[in-house]
Amino acid sequence: MGQVLSEGEVDALLKGVGEGEVPTETDQADEVTGVTAYDLTSQEKIIAGRLPTLDIINQMFSRLFRQSFSGMIRKAVEVNAVSTDTVKFGEFLRSLPSPSSLHIFRMEPLRGHGLMIVESKLVSAIVDTFFGGSTTKEEVIKDRDFSGIEIRMTKNVVAAALEDLEKAWKPVHEVHTNYVRSEVNPQFAAIVPPTDIVLVIVFEIDLEFTSGSVTISIPYAAIEPIMPKLKATFQSEEQEVDRVWVSRVREEMLTTEVEVVAELGVTEITPERFREWKVGDTIMLGNDTTDPLVVKVQGMPKVKGFPGVSRGLKAIQVTEIIEREG
Repeated sequence: MGQVLSEGEVDALLKGVGEGEVPTETDQADEVTGVTAYDLTSQEKIIAGRLPTLDIINQMFSRLFRQSFSGMIRKAVEVNAVSTDTVKFGEFLRSLPSPSSLHIFRMEPLRGHGLMIVESKLVSAIVDTFFGGSTTKEEVIKDRDFSGIEIRMTKNVVAAALEDLEKAWKPVHEVHTNYVRSEVNPQFAAIVPPTDIVLVIVFEIDLEFTSGSVTISIPYAAIEPIMPKLKATFQSEEQEVDRVWVSRVREEMLTTEVEVVAELGVTEITPERFREWKVGDTIMLGNDTTDPLVVKVQGMPKVKGFPGVSRGLKAIQVTEIIEREG
Protein backbone atom coordinates (compact mmCIF):
# COMPACT_ATOMS: atom_id res chain seq x y z
CA MET A 1 0.00 0.00 0.00
CA GLY A 2 1.44 3.43 -0.91
CA GLN A 3 2.54 5.87 1.74
CA VAL A 4 0.03 8.44 3.01
CA LEU A 5 1.34 11.94 3.75
CA SER A 6 0.85 13.26 7.26
CA GLU A 7 -0.98 16.53 7.90
CA GLY A 8 2.34 18.31 8.51
CA GLU A 9 3.83 16.98 5.27
CA VAL A 10 0.78 18.12 3.29
CA ASP A 11 1.06 21.63 4.75
CA ALA A 12 4.76 21.77 3.91
CA LEU A 13 4.07 20.60 0.33
CA LEU A 14 1.39 23.20 -0.25
CA LYS A 15 3.66 25.91 1.18
CA GLY A 16 6.46 24.85 -1.16
CA VAL A 17 4.13 24.98 -4.17
CA GLY A 18 2.88 28.39 -3.21
CA GLU A 19 6.41 29.80 -2.82
CA GLY A 20 7.64 28.18 -6.05
CA GLU A 21 10.10 25.84 -4.34
CA VAL A 22 8.28 22.76 -5.60
CA PRO A 23 8.03 22.43 -9.40
CA THR A 24 4.60 21.79 -10.93
CA GLU A 25 3.39 20.79 -14.39
CA THR A 26 2.17 24.33 -15.01
CA ASP A 27 5.73 25.60 -14.59
CA GLN A 28 6.75 23.74 -17.75
CA ALA A 29 5.71 25.19 -21.07
CA ASP A 30 4.91 21.86 -22.64
CA GLU A 31 3.77 22.16 -26.24
CA VAL A 32 0.46 20.57 -27.06
CA THR A 33 0.80 18.44 -30.18
CA GLY A 34 -1.76 16.89 -32.49
CA VAL A 35 -4.12 19.87 -32.35
CA THR A 36 -5.09 21.82 -35.45
CA ALA A 37 -7.10 24.98 -35.76
CA TYR A 38 -10.75 24.49 -36.77
CA ASP A 39 -12.27 27.37 -38.68
CA LEU A 40 -16.04 27.16 -38.28
CA THR A 41 -16.51 29.61 -41.15
CA SER A 42 -14.44 27.58 -43.61
CA GLN A 43 -16.23 26.80 -46.88
CA GLU A 44 -14.78 23.28 -46.71
CA LYS A 45 -16.70 22.64 -43.49
CA ILE A 46 -19.91 24.32 -44.65
CA ILE A 47 -20.19 22.34 -47.88
CA ALA A 48 -19.35 19.00 -46.31
CA GLY A 49 -22.01 16.32 -46.69
CA ARG A 50 -24.17 14.98 -49.46
CA LEU A 51 -26.18 17.15 -51.82
CA PRO A 52 -29.05 14.83 -52.83
CA THR A 53 -30.78 17.32 -55.11
CA LEU A 54 -27.53 18.07 -56.94
CA ASP A 55 -27.11 14.33 -57.52
CA ILE A 56 -30.51 14.28 -59.21
CA ILE A 57 -29.59 17.33 -61.32
CA ASN A 58 -26.41 15.54 -62.44
CA GLN A 59 -28.38 12.43 -63.40
CA MET A 60 -30.83 14.53 -65.38
CA PHE A 61 -27.96 16.29 -67.16
CA SER A 62 -26.37 12.92 -67.99
CA ARG A 63 -29.54 11.75 -69.73
CA LEU A 64 -30.07 15.00 -71.63
CA PHE A 65 -26.44 15.33 -72.71
CA ARG A 66 -26.33 11.69 -73.82
CA GLN A 67 -29.19 12.41 -76.21
CA SER A 68 -27.82 15.66 -77.62
CA PHE A 69 -24.22 14.40 -77.87
CA SER A 70 -25.32 11.20 -79.63
CA GLY A 71 -27.30 13.27 -82.12
CA MET A 72 -24.34 15.53 -82.88
CA ILE A 73 -21.85 12.78 -83.72
CA ARG A 74 -24.39 10.24 -85.03
CA LYS A 75 -23.11 7.61 -82.63
CA ALA A 76 -24.39 6.04 -79.46
CA VAL A 77 -22.82 7.72 -76.43
CA GLU A 78 -23.02 6.92 -72.73
CA VAL A 79 -22.78 9.73 -70.18
CA ASN A 80 -22.53 9.06 -66.45
CA ALA A 81 -21.87 11.29 -63.44
CA VAL A 82 -18.97 9.58 -61.65
CA SER A 83 -17.99 11.98 -58.85
CA THR A 84 -18.81 15.22 -57.06
CA ASP A 85 -16.04 16.69 -54.92
CA THR A 86 -15.10 19.93 -53.22
CA VAL A 87 -11.58 21.28 -53.52
CA LYS A 88 -9.68 24.56 -53.41
CA PHE A 89 -9.70 26.06 -56.88
CA GLY A 90 -5.92 26.49 -56.95
CA GLU A 91 -5.40 22.76 -56.34
CA PHE A 92 -7.95 21.89 -59.01
CA LEU A 93 -6.34 24.22 -61.55
CA ARG A 94 -2.88 22.76 -60.91
CA SER A 95 -4.21 19.29 -61.68
CA LEU A 96 -5.16 20.29 -65.24
CA PRO A 97 -2.69 19.66 -68.09
CA SER A 98 -1.71 22.30 -70.61
CA PRO A 99 -3.15 22.58 -73.16
CA SER A 100 -6.68 21.91 -71.89
CA SER A 101 -10.03 22.61 -73.52
CA LEU A 102 -11.37 25.09 -70.96
CA HIS A 103 -14.69 26.88 -71.36
CA ILE A 104 -15.90 29.66 -69.05
CA PHE A 105 -19.65 30.24 -68.68
CA ARG A 106 -22.22 31.96 -66.50
CA MET A 107 -25.29 30.53 -64.76
CA GLU A 108 -27.41 33.60 -64.18
CA PRO A 109 -28.74 34.65 -61.70
CA LEU A 110 -26.06 32.75 -59.76
CA ARG A 111 -22.98 34.84 -59.03
CA GLY A 112 -19.65 34.45 -60.76
CA HIS A 113 -18.56 32.07 -63.49
CA GLY A 114 -18.41 28.33 -63.99
CA LEU A 115 -15.79 26.29 -65.82
CA MET A 116 -16.29 23.32 -68.15
CA ILE A 117 -13.30 21.18 -69.11
CA VAL A 118 -13.35 18.72 -72.02
CA GLU A 119 -10.56 16.17 -71.69
CA SER A 120 -8.00 16.44 -74.49
CA LYS A 121 -8.33 12.86 -75.70
CA LEU A 122 -12.09 13.35 -75.91
CA VAL A 123 -11.57 16.43 -78.12
CA SER A 124 -9.70 14.39 -80.73
CA ALA A 125 -12.17 11.51 -80.41
CA ILE A 126 -15.11 13.83 -81.12
CA VAL A 127 -13.58 14.99 -84.41
CA ASP A 128 -12.49 11.47 -85.38
CA THR A 129 -15.93 9.99 -84.65
CA PHE A 130 -17.82 12.80 -86.42
CA PHE A 131 -15.90 12.16 -89.63
CA GLY A 132 -16.48 8.41 -89.52
CA GLY A 133 -13.31 7.29 -87.80
CA SER A 134 -13.37 4.05 -85.85
CA THR A 135 -9.80 3.78 -84.62
CA THR A 136 -9.15 2.27 -81.21
CA LYS A 137 -6.04 4.40 -80.76
CA GLU A 138 -6.42 7.13 -78.16
CA GLU A 139 -4.66 10.28 -79.28
CA VAL A 140 -3.48 12.45 -76.42
CA ILE A 141 -3.07 16.10 -77.37
CA LYS A 142 0.20 17.14 -75.78
CA ASP A 143 2.63 19.92 -76.54
CA ARG A 144 0.51 21.17 -79.43
CA ASP A 145 -2.38 23.55 -79.88
CA PHE A 146 -5.85 22.38 -80.78
CA SER A 147 -6.64 22.53 -84.48
CA GLY A 148 -9.29 24.85 -85.85
CA ILE A 149 -11.78 22.04 -86.45
CA GLU A 150 -11.18 20.66 -82.94
CA ILE A 151 -11.90 24.07 -81.41
CA ARG A 152 -15.08 24.62 -83.43
CA MET A 153 -16.52 21.17 -82.80
CA THR A 154 -15.69 21.24 -79.10
CA LYS A 155 -17.42 24.62 -78.73
CA ASN A 156 -20.52 23.11 -80.37
CA VAL A 157 -20.45 20.24 -77.88
CA VAL A 158 -20.01 22.65 -74.96
CA ALA A 159 -22.88 24.83 -76.22
CA ALA A 160 -25.14 21.77 -76.30
CA ALA A 161 -23.96 20.77 -72.83
CA LEU A 162 -24.78 24.23 -71.44
CA GLU A 163 -28.31 24.02 -72.88
CA ASP A 164 -28.76 20.63 -71.23
CA LEU A 165 -27.34 21.96 -67.96
CA GLU A 166 -29.93 24.72 -68.01
CA LYS A 167 -32.73 22.20 -68.55
CA ALA A 168 -31.43 19.92 -65.78
CA TRP A 169 -31.39 22.78 -63.25
CA LYS A 170 -34.81 24.20 -64.18
CA PRO A 171 -36.98 22.01 -61.89
CA VAL A 172 -34.83 23.02 -58.88
CA HIS A 173 -33.65 26.57 -59.56
CA GLU A 174 -34.10 28.22 -62.95
CA VAL A 175 -30.81 29.39 -64.42
CA HIS A 176 -29.76 30.76 -67.80
CA THR A 177 -26.37 29.59 -69.08
CA ASN A 178 -24.24 31.87 -71.23
CA TYR A 179 -21.00 30.94 -72.95
CA VAL A 180 -18.27 33.49 -72.15
CA ARG A 181 -14.98 32.35 -73.69
CA SER A 182 -12.55 29.46 -74.09
CA GLU A 183 -8.97 29.04 -72.92
CA VAL A 184 -6.24 26.43 -73.35
CA ASN A 185 -3.94 27.53 -70.53
CA PRO A 186 -5.36 26.82 -67.04
CA GLN A 187 -3.62 29.94 -65.69
CA PHE A 188 -5.98 32.11 -67.76
CA ALA A 189 -9.13 30.36 -66.54
CA ALA A 190 -9.12 31.67 -62.95
CA ILE A 191 -12.82 32.07 -62.23
CA VAL A 192 -12.21 32.53 -58.46
CA PRO A 193 -9.17 33.09 -56.20
CA PRO A 194 -6.97 29.98 -55.62
CA THR A 195 -8.13 29.58 -52.00
CA ASP A 196 -11.85 29.57 -52.81
CA ILE A 197 -13.74 26.29 -52.70
CA VAL A 198 -15.33 24.92 -55.86
CA LEU A 199 -17.61 22.01 -56.65
CA VAL A 200 -15.99 19.66 -59.18
CA ILE A 201 -18.43 17.36 -60.99
CA VAL A 202 -16.95 14.75 -63.35
CA PHE A 203 -18.96 13.08 -66.12
CA GLU A 204 -17.53 10.05 -67.92
CA ILE A 205 -18.22 9.98 -71.68
CA ASP A 206 -18.07 6.55 -73.33
CA LEU A 207 -17.81 6.47 -77.11
CA GLU A 208 -17.66 3.31 -79.16
CA PHE A 209 -13.89 2.91 -79.05
CA THR A 210 -12.70 5.33 -76.41
CA SER A 211 -13.77 7.35 -73.39
CA GLY A 212 -13.00 10.67 -71.75
CA SER A 213 -14.41 13.11 -69.26
CA VAL A 214 -16.28 16.38 -69.14
CA THR A 215 -15.77 18.24 -65.86
CA ILE A 216 -17.90 21.08 -64.52
CA SER A 217 -16.52 23.36 -61.81
CA ILE A 218 -18.88 25.72 -59.95
CA PRO A 219 -17.73 28.08 -57.16
CA TYR A 220 -19.19 27.46 -53.71
CA ALA A 221 -20.00 31.17 -53.47
CA ALA A 222 -22.31 30.82 -56.48
CA ILE A 223 -24.45 28.03 -55.03
CA GLU A 224 -24.30 29.12 -51.38
CA PRO A 225 -27.62 31.05 -51.56
CA ILE A 226 -29.45 27.93 -52.83
CA MET A 227 -27.64 25.36 -50.69
CA PRO A 228 -30.84 24.43 -48.78
CA LYS A 229 -32.39 23.35 -52.10
CA LEU A 230 -29.37 21.23 -53.00
CA LYS A 231 -29.25 19.58 -49.57
CA ALA A 232 -32.98 18.86 -49.49
CA THR A 233 -33.98 15.22 -49.31
CA PHE A 234 -37.22 13.93 -50.72
CA GLN A 235 -38.29 11.51 -48.03
CA SER A 236 -41.46 10.71 -46.18
CA GLU A 237 -42.18 8.13 -43.54
CA GLU A 238 -42.37 5.55 -46.30
CA GLN A 239 -39.23 6.86 -48.06
CA GLU A 240 -41.25 7.99 -51.08
CA VAL A 241 -39.85 10.47 -53.58
CA ASP A 242 -41.45 13.88 -53.74
CA ARG A 243 -44.38 13.71 -56.16
CA VAL A 244 -44.07 17.36 -57.11
CA TRP A 245 -40.41 16.83 -58.08
CA VAL A 246 -41.26 13.80 -60.21
CA SER A 247 -44.09 15.69 -61.91
CA ARG A 248 -41.89 18.67 -62.78
CA VAL A 249 -39.06 16.50 -64.11
CA ARG A 250 -41.50 14.43 -66.17
CA GLU A 251 -43.05 17.59 -67.60
CA GLU A 252 -39.65 18.93 -68.64
CA MET A 253 -38.64 15.62 -70.23
CA LEU A 254 -41.89 15.28 -72.20
CA THR A 255 -41.65 18.78 -73.65
CA THR A 256 -37.97 18.50 -74.64
CA GLU A 257 -37.58 18.39 -78.43
CA VAL A 258 -35.47 15.57 -79.87
CA GLU A 259 -34.10 14.96 -83.36
CA VAL A 260 -35.53 12.07 -85.38
CA VAL A 261 -33.56 10.82 -88.40
CA ALA A 262 -34.54 8.09 -90.87
CA GLU A 263 -31.31 6.51 -92.09
CA LEU A 264 -31.55 5.66 -95.77
CA GLY A 265 -28.43 3.51 -95.72
CA VAL A 266 -24.79 3.24 -94.72
CA THR A 267 -21.63 2.57 -96.66
CA GLU A 268 -17.89 3.15 -96.32
CA ILE A 269 -15.58 4.89 -98.76
CA THR A 270 -12.04 6.18 -98.81
CA PRO A 271 -11.24 9.90 -98.59
CA GLU A 272 -9.88 9.63 -102.13
CA ARG A 273 -13.29 8.49 -103.43
CA PHE A 274 -14.98 11.25 -101.47
CA ARG A 275 -12.81 13.89 -103.13
CA GLU A 276 -13.77 12.55 -106.58
CA TRP A 277 -17.53 12.95 -106.06
CA LYS A 278 -19.37 15.09 -108.61
CA VAL A 279 -22.95 15.88 -109.47
CA GLY A 280 -24.63 12.89 -111.08
CA ASP A 281 -22.56 10.20 -109.33
CA THR A 282 -24.37 7.20 -107.85
CA ILE A 283 -23.47 6.18 -104.31
CA MET A 284 -24.12 2.52 -103.55
CA LEU A 285 -25.42 1.91 -100.03
CA GLY A 286 -24.95 -1.29 -98.08
CA ASN A 287 -28.57 -2.34 -97.59
CA ASP A 288 -31.07 -4.11 -99.82
CA THR A 289 -34.06 -2.31 -101.37
CA THR A 290 -36.39 -4.56 -99.38
CA ASP A 291 -34.78 -3.74 -96.04
CA PRO A 292 -36.65 -1.38 -93.70
CA LEU A 293 -35.05 1.93 -92.79
CA VAL A 294 -33.66 2.49 -89.30
CA VAL A 295 -35.11 5.50 -87.48
CA LYS A 296 -32.87 7.08 -84.84
CA VAL A 297 -33.90 9.40 -82.02
CA GLN A 298 -30.96 11.60 -80.93
CA GLY A 299 -28.62 9.14 -82.61
CA MET A 300 -30.11 6.08 -80.86
CA PRO A 301 -31.84 3.42 -83.06
CA LYS A 302 -35.47 3.19 -81.92
CA VAL A 303 -37.70 1.84 -84.70
CA LYS A 304 -37.64 0.39 -88.21
CA GLY A 305 -40.05 1.20 -91.01
CA PHE A 306 -40.66 1.75 -94.72
CA PRO A 307 -40.68 5.12 -96.47
CA GLY A 308 -43.75 6.62 -98.06
CA VAL A 309 -45.78 9.80 -98.46
CA SER A 310 -48.35 11.25 -96.07
CA ARG A 311 -50.20 14.53 -96.65
CA GLY A 312 -47.73 15.50 -99.31
CA LEU A 313 -44.69 14.96 -97.08
CA LYS A 314 -42.14 12.18 -96.87
CA ALA A 315 -43.02 9.79 -94.07
CA ILE A 316 -42.04 6.51 -92.41
CA GLN A 317 -44.48 3.76 -91.48
CA VAL A 318 -43.20 2.02 -88.35
CA THR A 319 -43.05 -1.76 -88.68
CA GLU A 320 -40.77 -2.73 -85.78
CA ILE A 321 -39.76 -1.37 -82.39
CA ILE A 322 -36.07 -1.86 -81.65
CA GLU A 323 -35.75 -3.30 -78.17
CA ARG A 324 -32.98 -1.85 -76.04
CA GLU A 325 -30.34 -4.41 -75.14
CA GLY A 326 -29.85 -5.13 -71.44
